[in-house]
Amino acid sequence: MNELTKNFTAKIEEIFSGKKLPKKIAVAVSGGADSLALTLLLQEFCAAKKIKLFAATVDHKMRKSSSDEARELSKILAKKKIPHEILTVEQKKIPQKNIEADLRDLRYELLIEFCKKNKIEFLFLGHHIGDVAENFLIRLFRGSGLDGLSAIGVRRQASGVSLVRPLLDVAKDDLKNFLRQKKIKWFEDETNLDEKFLRNKIRKFFESFEEQNLIQKRIKNAADEIAKMRDFFDEIVALEAAEIVELQANGSFLINHKKFQNLDEKTAQRILVSILMKVGGKIYKPRLEKLKNFYEYLRGDEIKLRNFYGCSAKKFDVERVVIMVEKTGSRVC
Repeated sequence: MNELTKNFTAKIEEIFSGKKLPKKIAVAVSGGADSLALTLLLQEFCAAKKIKLFAATVDHKMRKSSSDEARELSKILAKKKIPHEILTVEQKKIPQKNIEADLRDLRYELLIEFCKKNKIEFLFLGHHIGDVAENFLIRLFRGSGLDGLSAIGVRRQASGVSLVRPLLDVAKDDLKNFLRQKKIKWFEDETNLDEKFLRNKIRKFFESFEEQNLIQKRIKNAADEIAKMRDFFDEIVALEAAEIVELQANGSFLINHKKFQNLDEKTAQRILVSILMKVGGKIYKPRLEKLKNFYEYLRGDEIKLRNFYGCSAKKFDVERVVIMVEKTGSRVC
């Protein structure tokens, strides 16, 4: 057992520590080195633990070669006896602007739907230490605060599915070397060379340093420390939320409107974000500018039915506002 496999096995055992191992899990695989290496690492672990592994690929057809690559990937995985399904994004849903973020949301939507259809509780994702460092700089350049600069978590819930990222401390070079040892070829996405995307500019910036892996590790350490500060702040916010928010049996939330109006802006917005993500089943937080607009609306005295981020808000009674799953036909904030 090589060092990567040994560390990976220890990480998965840590993730499932104290819990009963699932009978089946899923992995999102694009054909790139990171997700393909993750799939093979999981295969070894699953074989030893008698867990059934399913692989899913999202073909958004944004590149001419994407469908061909997905079919080739099916052949590779078939040789490894890993069940594989190709999920296709409907053409009418392909975004024309804000492409990177909207495609990401579509991918997660399809992958979570796949897991639910197959009654799979855990979806594994191939994000590695380079992704953490890239995300940190992207968000720093865009003026993000505590949330945006915090490191990605190893586990988080999304619409009843656990998203698991066990490679966050692993360098991409190590994943490539693992595949080379297995004599497995991976696909390179040609759009990764397109510098109209900020992520690719940052990736090229990292590649200009001989100590790229060390720099990325240091950035991740900083992001981990920021995440600890965020979690501490969230504990304080949770105490405030307990005084003004009620969870209903149907999954909606009731907010004491007067107390919400009297909260300081940052605390109120963090409470609101938490509610919106839970009710709307979202993985990522809403964009700050749009969140502020919705927050200002809710602080007003006249609350009518309005949609935002997969949710609907309206007056529930004299004292409270309800936030529930989106109702069609109402105004979008």
